[in-house]
Amino acid sequence: MQLTDSQIALLRLLAVPGVGPRKAIDLLQHVGNPVDIFSTPAKSLGKIPGIHAALTEAILMPPDDALLEGQVKLLEKFDVGMLSILDDEFPEPLKRIYDPPVVLFYRGNIELLKNPMLGIVGTRAPTSAGKRVTRELSQGLAEAGISVVSGFARGVDTTAHETALRYPASTIAVLGCGVDRVYPAENRRLFEEMVTNGLIISEFMVGTKPDAPNFPRRNRIISGLSQGIVVVEAGAKSGALITAYMALDQNREVFAVPGSIYNNQSMGTNRLIQQGAKLVTGIDDILQEIGGRFGLGVSQGQIAMPIGLDGEEARIFEALSSEPQHIDNLAEKLETTTFALLGLLLQLELKGLAQQLPGKQFVRKG
Repeated sequence: MQLTDSQIALLRLLAVPGVGPRKAIDLLQHVGNPVDIFSTPAKSLGKIPGIHAALTEAILMPPDDALLEGQVKLLEKFDVGMLSILDDEFPEPLKRIYDPPVVLFYRGNIELLKNPMLGIVGTRAPTSAGKRVTRELSQGLAEAGISVVSGFARGVDTTAHETALRYPASTIAVLGCGVDRVYPAENRRLFEEMVTNGLIISEFMVGTKPDAPNFPRRNRIISGLSQGIVVVEAGAKSGALITAYMALDQNREVFAVPGSIYNNQSMGTNRLIQQGAKLVTGIDDILQEIGGRFGLGVSQGQIAMPIGLDGEEARIFEALSSEPQHIDNLAEKLETTTFALLGLLLQLELKGLAQQLPGKQFVRKG
């Protein structure tokens, strides 16, 4: 595998002890080309905020050639790609967070990063109801053309990936280890399917073990990629709550599925709702909130048909537009009576998909 000088320099930068994502970004912003970082005078590096004398010395140390050569071999062995924050293809939403990853190592279909994305996270030990909700929400998002992002953990994450993998929008796993590592081990089959039909990414170098501190750190990437995060079930101290709070910090939407006050796995989600997360009772609650932002994968000249809308309601929704229409005109267009139409329009209003204006004029919402 032939890496560019810039990619080699980024690998070298990632290997410097003490250079995390934020400091790496500061260095790139001040110096520009990553290759030039290592030939910049110590005095100049020392003027960059956060780059103290000891760190400057570490940056300017000779490269660890064995480590770099080892990375190149591992990238070749596992057919791993590198996408850096300097690349045009790097996801724009992720680029705008406070501490974006400098590099994403990936296996699978990198084109999925161009899709609308939404995160689904939750407990590693979901109830049967939690698994069912996860399947229904993952399917609804994937059918709407939205890629499901999660963390490849046991439980809710695994169910979300398995479900979305069956659809073209597919799913993206953000790992807390190298993309050559299968963790948890029982997900090997899912891992292999995702390399073929989904996408696996990580900011950690190939070969990195799944150490505990890596998982909270990877959560900011799950939320950073996504327009919002759905928390299905989460205990009071669940790691899924870390992702939700990171999403809030990044100005993303946070959705939560309510649960019984007697279920420990719902303590975290119920608390999120108390704190202002949007309550989710079905896929429509999510799509109505973010559907207009995504366009739901609709081609020009078509409308986004909300999930679960069919029959006469779907016909009426399609006939409505952003321009007010009188009920008599709608009835004529749909070849029905105004009496029958009023009842169906009321149902659409209750679902937040239509609005009545003065003079019996109606417009589409959602």
